[in-house]
Amino acid sequence: DYRADLPQLPPKMRGLPLDARGYPVPWFVGFIDGKPDFRVIREGGIAKAWNRRLCWLCGIPLGIYKSCVIGPMCGVNRITSEPPQHLECAEYAAKACPFLTRPLATRNERDLPEGSMAGIGIKRNPGVTLIWTTRKITPFKVSNGYLFKLGEPVDLSFWHKGRAATRAEIDESVNTGLPTLRSYAERDGPEGVAQLEVMIAAFTPMLPPEDPK
Repeated sequence: DYRADLPQLPPKMRGLPLDARGYPVPWFVGFIDGKPDFRVIREGGIAKAWNRRLCWLCGIPLGIYKSCVIGPMCGVNRITSEPPQHLECAEYAAKACPFLTRPLATRNERDLPEGSMAGIGIKRNPGVTLIWTTRKITPFKVSNGYLFKLGEPVDLSFWHKGRAATRAEIDESVNTGLPTLRSYAERDGPEGVAQLEVMIAAFTPMLPPEDPK
């Protein structure tokens, strides 16, 4: 049965199967020995979701607007490794996903199959989730798969522990994530660092107002 401690499922996700714990199994999840492994993408899932314009979470076709559940650092560089979702599905993930709602949670990578994700991930829980909604997303090839470039946002929302994040919580997430992003930029020399500073300058005005004193 569906877990009583989870928020109400959006209509588009109500056809998903449930795992043994009562969590809905997103469309993208791969099955190992007949059981869903939330760390593993279904075979051909990225290409299928993108080419058929399917929501990454519910598997139903997307409309004009596309939302991505990302960390603030992906908001800085506007790159994500996962295809987009419906906004209501993305909001459900921000409220219900254990990794997203528990800032101290870490991903279990034990026995994780190789090649499960493209690009170079920042292996930390950012503590704050950003839902980036846009009309334009562009895939591009990298050495081990594809990543997605996010277009200008039409809507942004920041989440922490399943609720709207405060500006202090957002700042903490950004400030603790930027050193890693800078270390990657430094590999490309002064030009890479300069490009990152431009990205940070473009992202900062998108943050919500400061918390009242």
